[in-house]
Amino acid sequence: MDPLQHLVDNEQVAKTTSAALKAVDELNWNRSVRNNPELIPLSRRVSSYASAALEGAAMPADPRQDPEDSPMGQLSQAALAITAEADFQLATFQKTPLHTWARLHSFVENSENRGRPRTTNEVVDPLHIGQPLDYKQIESRLTSLVDLLDESKASAVLVAAIAHAEIASIAPFNRGSQLIARATTRIILQSRGVDQLKLVMPEYGFYKIGRNAYAKALISYQTGTLSGVADWIELHSQAIHIGATSTDFLIALSTQAE
Repeated sequence: MDPLQHLVDNEQVAKTTSAALKAVDELNWNRSVRNNPELIPLSRRVSSYASAALEGAAMPADPRQDPEDSPMGQLSQAALAITAEADFQLATFQKTPLHTWARLHSFVENSENRGRPRTTNEVVDPLHIGQPLDYKQIESRLTSLVDLLDESKASAVLVAAIAHAEIASIAPFNRGSQLIARATTRIILQSRGVDQLKLVMPEYGFYKIGRNAYAKALISYQTGTLSGVADWIELHSQAIHIGATSTDFLIALSTQAE
């Protein structure tokens, strides 16, 4: 049996994930974006800045501009690097997700700890979602997640929701885990053939929904209850829906004068 079968069979989960998939399918058939290669790098920048904004950085009025030289600017720069790299990690992720997560962490951490799971319970938690998993349990929990990714045939939206929440909750790294969790949603949608155009911006969807709602949903997931997990999946699906229906915003940006 699929490890996510209990969620596949849940009416609320089925409804919200199906709606998100439908929005992505409609995007894939949209001729106005299929033939506009300028939108792909632009969508990456919007997604990156949105992800950084969820960590506390400012969302620029024009995401085509470069980050400022400041601590928050460095955060935005890391998010830009992570999002860009995520789009090129699809093949690696399908074989060895752990390597992908370690690679993404290298853009956040410059010390000898780059790419390495934490060995303490001290983490940077910009969303204040609570005490992370004890560091001694990280290896086994990540192994279970990798097994789930390998075994589950559930929809990419559902699998991405679980993987995202697991990485955010496990917090495998001292810092940057939430950035990596959001990039994981992006990778799974692409690697499972859903986001064929690489234009869905789930990070932007979370940003539009708001930090408080996003954090609250992750906390609900951590209760482990079916209702809490379903609530998280619903918000995650809404973020994908927003990220798939914001192409008019991208097109408007692409036509603005530099």
